[in-house]
Formats: sequence, structure tokens, C-alpha cells
Amino acid sequence: MLSISKAFLVAFSIAVAVRGTQDAKCDVAAGERKDCGLGQQQQCEGAGCCWQPVNPNPGNLPWCFLKSGPAPAPGPAPPPGPLPTCQIFSGNHCDGNQIHTERSFEANRWYTPLKGEKDYQQSFQDYGKLVAFAHVVYTDATLSSASLAIVATHKDPSMKLSYVFGGKEQTSNQAKFDKTQTTPLDIVVKGSDGSKITLEPVDFRWNAPAVKPRDGDFRGGQKGAIAELFGWPHAEIEAECADLAAMGYLGVKVFPVMEQLMSTEPFQNFLNPWYFMYQPVSYRLQGRMGTRDDLRKMIHTCRSLGVRVYADAVVNHMAGGGNDANPYHRNPQAGCAKWGNKSSSLAGGHSPSYTQSYTYTTGKHTGKQPLQEFPAVPYGPLDFHCERSLSSWNDPLQLNAGWLSGLTDLDTERDNVQERIAAYFTDLIGIGFSGFRVDAAKHIQPEDLVAIFGKFKRNLGGALPEDFFTYFEVLLGGEADMLMCNGGSDYNYGSGLVNKLAKAGFTKDEINKIKIWNSGYPKEPEKGIADCDIGKSGTQRVVIQNDDHDQQNPGSSSRDMQNAGCVLIKGCAEATHRAFEVELFTNPPGSTDNKNDYPIRSVLSSFYWGANGVQGMPDGKSSCDLCTVNCDTCKSMGYQKAHDPTSKGYDKGDGKYTRAHRDAAVTAAIRKWMDIGDDGALMITMPSGANAAQAIVV
Repeated sequence: MLSISKAFLVAFSIAVAVRGTQDAKCDVAAGERKDCGLGQQQQCEGAGCCWQPVNPNPGNLPWCFLKSGPAPAPGPAPPPGPLPTCQIFSGNHCDGNQIHTERSFEANRWYTPLKGEKDYQQSFQDYGKLVAFAHVVYTDATLSSASLAIVATHKDPSMKLSYVFGGKEQTSNQAKFDKTQTTPLDIVVKGSDGSKITLEPVDFRWNAPAVKPRDGDFRGGQKGAIAELFGWPHAEIEAECADLAAMGYLGVKVFPVMEQLMSTEPFQNFLNPWYFMYQPVSYRLQGRMGTRDDLRKMIHTCRSLGVRVYADAVVNHMAGGGNDANPYHRNPQAGCAKWGNKSSSLAGGHSPSYTQSYTYTTGKHTGKQPLQEFPAVPYGPLDFHCERSLSSWNDPLQLNAGWLSGLTDLDTERDNVQERIAAYFTDLIGIGFSGFRVDAAKHIQPEDLVAIFGKFKRNLGGALPEDFFTYFEVLLGGEADMLMCNGGSDYNYGSGLVNKLAKAGFTKDEINKIKIWNSGYPKEPEKGIADCDIGKSGTQRVVIQNDDHDQQNPGSSSRDMQNAGCVLIKGCAEATHRAFEVELFTNPPGSTDNKNDYPIRSVLSSFYWGANGVQGMPDGKSSCDLCTVNCDTCKSMGYQKAHDPTSKGYDKGDGKYTRAHRDAAVTAAIRKWMDIGDDGALMITMPSGANAAQAIVV
């Protein structure tokens, strides 16, 4: 999920212009605010009201409220078509407790320009009239054969479609495959009008190598340490996997791997800040850290070395409003500042994507304003909740349906959205992932998650794989009682979720594989446990760690560790941080049986911000050398190589990778916890090169 500081940054990345000076009439005491009833900043300020977000907001104070003095008179409704002066569209905003986009807005679909038209790009293919995705269902839990169906929609229902599977064209959208299919399957969908789109290749799980067995108490992949390599390109992780195996890690977690937001224009002087990774453009495995081919190669190499790989799945939302492929945006609250389109991490172009925010032009083929449309998924306008701000963390309706800091919120109550997310999860398993984190899970209501995972389980032949686990990011604050402690709450990820999973047919073993990331650890570990009672519920359904990537932001309040933990790049002394990481594996707070409690524990290995606090990433894609628009004030973060076989951990410096996961004391604690080697002294020489052999005593 987005921490408050991360949410703040994402919200402001949506409008490239800075707001003007605050009106003195907005200096209204908190208890005297009168709600204007408008849920987004552009609506609010456009109506002459004051916009002042409040996070956290236990008192449910209005974010949009009347100025001091008489209420402003309502302005006239904007005319249809391209809007005059500096007006922008404001359709599809929620009314009262409404959460679903009205069906009439389906008429706004098919905004993507066609070939030969203005603003068309080659990477848009024929998405302006044809969309599709691959739906894989494995025959049984051995994952050794599967049925494949292409779910396709043409703008003109009368058009006949054909399907090309691995070079063979047929009229049926379905086919069956088994282990004789030894390579990724190429797929093309054609329309009788000449339209054509090429889908992502399908990877079948049977082509991923088996995880090489290793000595240690790994319990079939259900116990171990995970190295979270934040900002590491896929090729660098591949190079690191031999060392990860030698150090005793169960696996490695990568960060979002889907096609994600990118830009050649700086935001707040930073080019492609890290949080752009959490704004999906499609579910194509073409992320910032490498292509699908790079990802597959890395996963297969790591599995062959005995190291499992875990993904970071962003499925609560797509890109933020105004962060899309539309070249025409403007902000009437910032001097009518205009900006163009964003791009993506897709090599050689970007998939089309559209949102309703800050827009003033209409579609050539619809005559209507753009709404939420991500054709490469494909998602259309009805697949998103209507727009509302998320201003209360204690209101289940807002938690589930609010647009978190302007991020376009998926309507996960819809069956087709659930199916598409389940198909994405299935694709992750197909390419070789052993599991995944679910980002912003508390913004997907529990019953929707149960439905999604029920469909995912069906896709995998009716059972979750033996070594699979997932963990939900559920940040806890004042709403912890509702989210975890009170199992009777309808919005509960503790015993409430467990009961829903059991009713849906999940076994006890499978329920234990659907875990919660314990944000209460280490200060209040019981808060992240079902019913907030460790003695009653145990610690098997949680994942714990010291610092996490969200906490690194200046001013982040995503977790309150006080003196029980620390964030390395925020001035925490190396010795202090090392002690907390060692404690994670020797005596974690809340544990009474270290060998068996908290079976999954994570270590963040990140990077320092660049000089003067530049919040880019050291992968080279935050370098101002890539800037093409408004580059005069761009603050660069240069390239650093992530994999360093000579590193002994805790590397320092502006823009440098920390490599904390390589520290000898930390890895010694992991190996002892995992019963790797003799109980007594064990000398380990890491495969770091003859000149940099690192001796570790366990």
C-alpha cells in the first residue's frame, strides 16, 4: 500500500503544475468546516471550496469545505465536446454511497486512436477496436497440462475473429496444451476487418525448472528468509542468486514487474521516481527492471540454484488520474498549466491508457470525454469505481472504493475484474514465481479477495501449489480493530477473512498460505495477528520484517516502530540496524518458539537516495540524460550496478545500493534459524570471488 508520504507524492505526480497560494478564506478551524460534498481536488476548488486533505483522519473531517463567508454560487454545466477556456470534464464522480460507474459511461470506451490518426503510436496496435487476454486453466494440481481460452472483444460485434496459437490459425478461441509445448506460446488475435493485436506470450508452469533442493529447514518452501532487492534489475538479481543460495535465503522478492508508468519529463525535478512503479499501465510483464524475457531468464536461473522468486502484485488500481497516454491535460487550479502524455516501461513504445482526470478533449470515435480505459489489460470504464476521494480510514466503503491519492480504483466487485486479476496471478505462477505480495490489499474488500483467490485456485487445477504463499499488505493504524482485531467486522483480514476463505472451500493448509504482512511488527506484533491475539491465533499467517521500502520516504508514517526497529537510509546506524535484522531471526518480538513462529521473514536491501535527496532509482532510468521535456531543473540519479560479488553488506553513499542482505551477521543468523550446516561452528565461504571470499561463522 501507499504510505502517507508515498500517497502524497503519487497524488502530486498527477498534476504536473503546483497549486497556487492558499486562499486566506480557507483558514477555517477544523471543528467549523462545512462539507462541500465534493470528493476530488479539481471538483472542490473548481466549485470555489477549500481543499485540505487530512491524513490520518480519525475524526472524519471534510477535505473539501466551504470558505469563510457565503457559499459560492454553482457554476454552469460545461457544454459537450472539447471544452472552452480552461474548463475540464467532471463526469463520473460518485453520488452519496454510489461506488459503481454508471452503465451509460460504457459509451465512452474505445478512445484509443486508430492507425493513421493523430496521436496514434505503433505500440497501440489495433487496441482502438480490438482487445483480448489469455485465460489459462490448468487441468489439475500437477500443472502439467492446461486449457487456454482467449477472451476477446471487438468494437463491432459483427466482426469474426480468428486466433493464432504458435503460428497456427484457427477460428476457435480455445486450445489445449501439455508438456510437449516447451517454449512460450505466441498468440495473435485477428478481426475480419483486418484488425490485429499480438498478446504477451503465455508461459506454462511446466517449463519452469524445479527448485533445486537445498539443505535446511525450508519445509517445502513454507519457511525461510526472503531478500527484498528494491530497485534491482532482473539481470542483476539473476547474478545474485548463487550468493543468495549460499547465504541461506529461501527466496528473493522483486518489485512490480508489470508494465508501469514512466515519463521523459521530471516530476518535482525527479525523473521517474520510484513510486511510478506502483502505477500499472497493463499486466504485461514488461516492467522497469526488465522485459518478460529478462524476467523469465532470471526466475529460471534462480530456481535452478534453489532460490524461489516472489512478485509484488499491484491489483487494487491502475495509474493515477491524469497519468496516462492522453496528450491533452490541463489544470485550471494551476494557471491552466498543460501537460502531455506519460509513457511506460514497455520497450519500444507504450500501451494506450486513459483516465478522466484533467481532460478537456473528446474521443474522435465517441464524441465523449475519456474515462478509465487500459486496453492492453483490457479494462474499460465500467471496470472502475466512480471517482471519490479516500478521506476516512475507518469507513469500509471509502477504504474499498475510494481513489487512493487519485489512483484509478478497480471495481473488484465485478466478476470480469476478478477473473482478469486471477488470470494475471496465474501468469505469474506460469512464468515461475512461487508467490507474491498483494499491494494495497486493505483497499480490496475481503470478500473480493476471497473471490479472486477462489478463481486463482481454480485456474491452478483446484489447489494452491505446495510451495506457494501470498501476503497482503494491510497497513494498520487507528483502524486496526476493524481490520484485524474484531473478527466480527465485515472488513476484517484476521479471523473474518479466515472464516470467509474456509466457507469458500479453502483448506486450513491453504488458508495458512494466504498471509498478512504484519505492519504492527516489531513494536506491536499482536496488532497484525488475527483477533490481535498471538496466543489464540498463532503466527503462521503473517510475514514480518524490520524496515520496508515504504518507510524510506521522508516523513513516512506507514509504520510506527519507535525504538523497536529502524530504517537504515533514514540515519539508522549500521550497528543498530544490523542488531534489529539479527533479532528478526534469533528472537523476534512476539515469538515464544523461534524455530516455528513467523515462518516467513523478510530483509529489505535497498539503496540510498541520490545527492540532495533525489528520490530516483539507481537503475539508470532516473538519469536526466533521458529527459526530453522541461529538463532545466532535472535532478539526476545516475546508474549504479546492483550486483557486487565483493560486497560484504551495508554499503554506503549517495545513490548506492545498501546490500544489507549480504551482511555476515545477518546471514549467519538466517542459517542458524534454518538449520543449515552443523549446530556448532560452520565456516562458509560465499561464492564472491577468490580475492573477496567472505568467511562467516555460524
